[in-house]
Amino acid sequence: MKRTMVFLEDDAHTALKHLAVDEGVSLAELIRRAVDEFLKKHKKGGRR
Repeated sequence: MKRTMVFLEDDAHTALKHLAVDEGVSLAELIRRAVDEFLKKHKKGGRR
């Protein structure tokens, strides 16, 4: 697993933190899940 830094608007960060609490997961886990879904949706020609 690689570490990366992402800058978010304050409102987005707050909303994600609340959603993570509601889902019972960490903020990092919530973001990983969102990225995985985004990549599945935008997968092109087997390229990763």
